[in-house]
Amino acid sequence: MELYKQSNMTPKNYQDNFFNSHLKASISSAKEIIPVILKYIKPTSVIDVGCGVGTWLSIWEKFGVKEILGIDGNYVRTEELLIDVEKFIADDLEKGFQANRQFDLACCLEVAEHIKPENAENFILSICNLSDVVLFSAAIPGQEGTLHYNEQYPEFWIKLFAKQDFKAFDCLREQVWNNDKISWWYRQNIMFFVRNKTKEKYPSITKDQRPVLSLVHPELFKYKCEKADNYEKILQNPFTILRHFTLKYIYKIKNFLKK
Repeated sequence: MELYKQSNMTPKNYQDNFFNSHLKASISSAKEIIPVILKYIKPTSVIDVGCGVGTWLSIWEKFGVKEILGIDGNYVRTEELLIDVEKFIADDLEKGFQANRQFDLACCLEVAEHIKPENAENFILSICNLSDVVLFSAAIPGQEGTLHYNEQYPEFWIKLFAKQDFKAFDCLREQVWNNDKISWWYRQNIMFFVRNKTKEKYPSITKDQRPVLSLVHPELFKYKCEKADNYEKILQNPFTILRHFTLKYIYKIKNFLKK
């Protein structure tokens, strides 16, 4: 996640080593997805909005992209960055953000759901000002996660991008859907948005005119089924109900006392 100054997502909110806990999966996902992206666009400059510690940007560098910039909140510890600190900007994504130039590709991956609904349109506007091509994914309803204020199906984001004269192109998901080296949320949600007036420059992306569907990955469905089954078993016995909620609230009280 990227570009902020001061937001509601403070270090206290993103505790328990949030970014490092996702590090290995993000690296693996980036290594697998970027070669697929390169079939469609070969950027020499990439900006990542909501970059976290710069995981994806560090992999873009390994694929030869030298001009990179990451944007995220000031809760990101700069000493943990995987990119040069000079290539990171701290800003408030809730309030809108900007860079002093445009990039060949702007990335915003599993970030938009962290933006409050009333700020979503300005957030998308800020991204669209960075590039003519956006690589985007955002959590769908029920996906769950830390500080997910605004889980939406693709239609929601497509409408906001359309206000900025961008169109969605769903040519990536089919190619990565079954790759278990990639975290399922990317496989479920990732797509391109391209500015209409420049779409002729990117025929490999824009020739794919298939409709963008709201999809649920089998791994999310499996997780939800297992969760429902577990609660069903708990609710069948009053003693397991008591045990479950006792342990749950003891854990919460312990965490509260540690603060």
